[in-house]
Order: sequence, then structure tokens, then C-alpha cells
Amino acid sequence: MKNNTPVKSFISRELSYIALRTTGLLLAVLALGHFLITHITNDVAETDSNFVIHRWSSTIWVVWDVLLLTSALIHAFAGLAVVVHDYSKNPKSRVRTLRLLSIFVMFLLITGLMVMAVSLYRIYGTGA
Repeated sequence: MKNNTPVKSFISRELSYIALRTTGLLLAVLALGHFLITHITNDVAETDSNFVIHRWSSTIWVVWDVLLLTSALIHAFAGLAVVVHDYSKNPKSRVRTLRLLSIFVMFLLITGLMVMAVSLYRIYGTGA
């Protein structure tokens, strides 16, 4: 006998829709601002590690880059969640796929934040 109880997904289509719109607006400001500062205002040929060190001396730019990374990953996950909701007919398969995607996105987010934290520590941390 089959169990016909519905499988509840932890991310709804509505939540994905809101996340896509919110992060899309945030990315429009953050990514265009990054592009403007890095590629238009400054000469790309002179953009090196010293540029990043100087830029990350301001808390605003560190927060800017963290928000850029976080919103880009949330935006990508929300977009993939919409695709999974649209094309996955089996509810259990849909939940499994969304869980795997969320684990992968969390891995990327933690890796990106750790790289930023280690870089900041190496630049400004105490020690040898």
C-alpha cells in the first residue's frame, strides 16, 4: 500500500519568488557598484592585491563584498529552486534535490566567507 501523505518542501515557490526579487534588486546595486569602482573608476591594469588591501581597510567595503557574495548565492539558489519546483514532478525527488542544492550553496557560502576571513586576518591580523 502506498503512502499518499504529501511531502512538504522546506522552501516554497513563494519564498523563492520573494528571494529572487529581493536579491535581484540588491545585486543590481552591489554588482553595478562593484563594476563601477573596480573597472570604470580605477584602471583595471592597476588593480592588484594592494587595491584590495586598501579597499578592505574600510568596513563598508568588507560588508559590501560579504553582501555581494551572500546575495549572489541566495539569488542562484532561489532561481534553481524555481526550476526544481517547475520541472520536478515527484515531490520526494523535489525535496531531495532542494536539500542537496541547499547543502551545496551553504558549502559555497561558508567557503567564500572563510576565504574572506582568512584574507582579512592575513592582512590585518596580529601575529608574524
